[in-house]
Amino acid sequence: MAGRMCRQREGIGVTPKVTRAQVLAFRLRRHHLSRRLSEARMADAVRACSIRNSPPGSAVLALLARTGGGSDERVTAALSARTMAEVLGPRMRPALIHRDDVAVFTVGGVSVDDASLRVTIGGGPSTNLAGDSIRPTDALSQVIDATRDELAGGARARGDLSAALTARLPDSMSRWCSRCDSRHIYETLFRLPGAVGVTCITVRTEREVSYVLTDEWLGVSVPDVGSPAARDAREELVRRFLRCYAPATPDYFADWTRAGVADARQCFADLADELGEVRWDGGTGLVLRTDAADLQRAELPAGVRLLPPNDPYLLARDRETLVADQGLRKLIWPASGSPGAVVADGEVAAIWRSQKKGTTMRVQVSAPRRLAKSAIGLVEKEAELLALSRACYSAEVTFDLMA
Repeated sequence: MAGRMCRQREGIGVTPKVTRAQVLAFRLRRHHLSRRLSEARMADAVRACSIRNSPPGSAVLALLARTGGGSDERVTAALSARTMAEVLGPRMRPALIHRDDVAVFTVGGVSVDDASLRVTIGGGPSTNLAGDSIRPTDALSQVIDATRDELAGGARARGDLSAALTARLPDSMSRWCSRCDSRHIYETLFRLPGAVGVTCITVRTEREVSYVLTDEWLGVSVPDVGSPAARDAREELVRRFLRCYAPATPDYFADWTRAGVADARQCFADLADELGEVRWDGGTGLVLRTDAADLQRAELPAGVRLLPPNDPYLLARDRETLVADQGLRKLIWPASGSPGAVVADGEVAAIWRSQKKGTTMRVQVSAPRRLAKSAIGLVEKEAELLALSRACYSAEVTFDLMA
């Protein structure tokens, strides 16, 4: 449907048909998974489409798969120097970004009309707000104002900030917790100020995560919600999305950002002059015209990468494209407790889990069919890099076949 809508707008052209292999190859290259970047180019890996840091620490492993310098120490150094920042990026999940991209990966990803915000906030909170005659846009304004006031004195721990916002805001913006015998602000409402770039996460410690005002932490001004600059940031986010996930549709973008579908389709329509339609094995999608030639020339890379759960590459919304094997697909994206994925010669071929035992990193690899001997050797080398990034002296890798 998205393809039909865009064809009606002037500027959309049709490129020759491409194959699934070309789609995978194009995406792997754009995610910097075809060839590792140098340590000095870690920022390039982050700028592609942000690096999700959920579960905590997974961003380090994602950077390890892309650069020669992925480690806790290097990431912490970049965050401390504030050349990178941790924000609540697409789908309001913690993500590492370059400081110059704050607007793109925060306010650029949030639709600010009531219908779209209901999707972002969720059904339960939206129903409660409606019962109190509070529109989603009004709720956004209230929680932003309250958060600015509470963080005026500096960074605050997550639990402390949550309690303060709960006390300050109307009861319809929170829920009763029988376990704690108290009220808590709805999680989506708590995250909204971060999702629009008002707050970001300070350098993590072993203790609770803390939030701080972005303009005070980074010294950069994030555009106001609904401003022309925020709309520009949204258009740039669409471009970043397509550079990493094309061919794609507005509906995929809406799902990736957890935003309204109508708003996403309008964003794509606004960029119609920059887009071309692609026919391929999995259907029809859109690509930036400037990327069409690269897509047609793309070839699957050789080699192996160990991707963590929620690696940016795995966040594509057309999962059938990434993983053809249905059984393997169910294991990579379970309801909870996602494993990592092994990419071998351009295809997701197995899952992996790790456990640190003293100074040894134990890695368990499970595949639907036996891996080639060459792939096994490369998996073991990748596991050694993983061990080093986690301050382990050795790695033990075991392989088994899925039942």
